[in-house]
Amino acid sequence: MEQPWAAGSADAASARLPLVLTALWAAAVSLELAYVLVLGPGPPPLGPLARALQLALAAFQLLNLLGNVGLFLRSDPSIRGVMLAGRGLGQGWAYCYQCQSQVPPRSGHCSACRICVLRRDHHCRLLGRCVGFRNYRPFLCLLLHAAGVLLHVSVLLGPALSALLRAHTPLHTAALLLLPWLMLLTGRVSLAQFALAFVTDTCVAGALLCGAGLLFHGMLLLRGQTTWEWARGQHSYDLGPCHNLRAALGPRWILVWLWPFLASPLPGDGVTFQTTADVGLMAS
Repeated sequence: MEQPWAAGSADAASARLPLVLTALWAAAVSLELAYVLVLGPGPPPLGPLARALQLALAAFQLLNLLGNVGLFLRSDPSIRGVMLAGRGLGQGWAYCYQCQSQVPPRSGHCSACRICVLRRDHHCRLLGRCVGFRNYRPFLCLLLHAAGVLLHVSVLLGPALSALLRAHTPLHTAALLLLPWLMLLTGRVSLAQFALAFVTDTCVAGALLCGAGLLFHGMLLLRGQTTWEWARGQHSYDLGPCHNLRAALGPRWILVWLWPFLASPLPGDGVTFQTTADVGLMAS
């Protein structure tokens, strides 16, 4: 019999739609950057050493970005394939009627993914997948490097946008930055000018959004909380910053930010977690 979380073709297509839209936006940013650098004003004037360092930084950022995206999408954070029967039932466990299964503490059902997720944090709308126990590390690293890439693209597009804005009045400049679609529809700017302003706006906004998300989840990481637990003021799993970092990122928690494929196995299984009450009993 088909499992309740087995999605049909329509559900699979709807689950892939956010990823497709995100990929299209990334392609638009890449094409605009290539146009500005190759056919437009070109890159900012730099010396040979500075240009080499900028290329190395871009390659480092891109490899980390793509690597963490791949790890995030390949890591299944759900209870699928996890043996749960008979493991500590009644000790904070609950029954999920949608999945027709007992689920451990800190887990939750996602209506979009149609399955329960271990240590569920939230559903990522841009990538169409839940953030949970197995993919929390690539999600955090993805926020870091996405913010870096978007800021880098904004810097590279900056001279071209600055030249465009200097050629117009302050009112025209403000309208182009704040309402590029309106300027395009009213014929005040060309399609190329609109694309430059729109892509730069979205890159700056995306960098700020990723930066804010990184700060928020960094706070949760140090406190050993999920978003759901933070919203409800629960601190049952806060064992101190160092332990919390190792629990979420593995023993090499300092180095995982630099390379996505660095081995740093998580100490738990996503089913059972040590609590502050357990530490208090062991200490006594």
